[in-house]
Amino acid sequence: MKLALLMGNRYNPWHLQGFKRLRQRPTITAFRAESQIQDHFKERGDGTEWMERERIYFDTQAGNAVARAYYTFAERYRNRSPRVLPFQELLKGYNVIHSWELFTDWSASALEARKQYNIPLAITVWDLLPFNMEREPGRRELKKRVADGTDRVVVYTERSRTMLSFEGVAQDRIAYVPPGVDTEMFSPGVAPREFGLSDDDFVVLFVGWFVPRKGIDFLLFALRKLIDEGGGAAKRIKLLIVGSGAGRERVEALIARLDLQAHCIITGALTYERMPNAFRMCDVFVLPSVASDEWQEQFGMSLIEAMATGKPCIATLSGAIDEIAGDAALLVQPNDFTTIYRALRRVINHADERARLGAEARARVRRNFDLTLHANALSDLYDDLLK
Repeated sequence: MKLALLMGNRYNPWHLQGFKRLRQRPTITAFRAESQIQDHFKERGDGTEWMERERIYFDTQAGNAVARAYYTFAERYRNRSPRVLPFQELLKGYNVIHSWELFTDWSASALEARKQYNIPLAITVWDLLPFNMEREPGRRELKKRVADGTDRVVVYTERSRTMLSFEGVAQDRIAYVPPGVDTEMFSPGVAPREFGLSDDDFVVLFVGWFVPRKGIDFLLFALRKLIDEGGGAAKRIKLLIVGSGAGRERVEALIARLDLQAHCIITGALTYERMPNAFRMCDVFVLPSVASDEWQEQFGMSLIEAMATGKPCIATLSGAIDEIAGDAALLVQPNDFTTIYRALRRVINHADERARLGAEARARVRRNFDLTLHANALSDLYDDLLK
């Protein structure tokens, strides 16, 4: 079996780990357009070194020279998003094509390959907001065309399933594939503290991009309030920030303005192999994602890894977070530092609460989101398509 993966900016070890365990043992080719986002993933390992790779291009990278210059200018000065050049001819000869999101250019090329070469096509949809990503001209029509033409629409959450029903996708064409994490790699344990952390510190961990939608601003506000409250515990609080990407200077400026330099450590990106110990070093993990009319947390990869490591978690009620965390985390109001502060104060002051939440989190992940369940569901999907 030859499998073509068209994942856009989602090539990273977390998304790819389940493909190593497929029953079919396929030859997998990653079709990739290099972008700035991919450069950030490379800092921690993009996860594609074991796969075959095929380069595809944005219209700012290849094609007519005059058009390329114009598109580059428009991207820099007119806020235009680059478009992927059609590449359906490269997909000829594959047994299955698996693409990501209905509105993407790579899904458009996948649909054309499905029509021309009669190759089964699955599209994974992470988005969970109905009628989202339709403001750019042509995207609404593209979403409908891809949804009507694909063989299966794959969802990782029930919220995405509901969204698709609002957009007219029949339930019998939707396949649920539970997300998964390697519960042996991400498991409870003790790790020596690095990055200047001492054993006496109470470590709060944030993992993610520095973009505002990940909510780190609200976490910093909550941290300032905790420290202002005083007490011995407040003096020992350290926020360990594991992340990269655009926005670091903005976050550093906010840390300085709040006078939190002595309480914050930014590690930059860490390789995926180092992440289990990053979770083991912390006392509590926080996912403070915001909610807006254009984006809500679609899943929360770092959340499920922290839960698998047996850590107590605090997360906001943004998007699908409550579906993933269930009762095994403290869920608070999004876009609100006060509720994050209260939850942090609760876990700091109650060791028994931390232990209970950590144990429940680990059990929930093993029961519902183990990587083996994910790989088996993917294998079943491909068997169904190949019929």
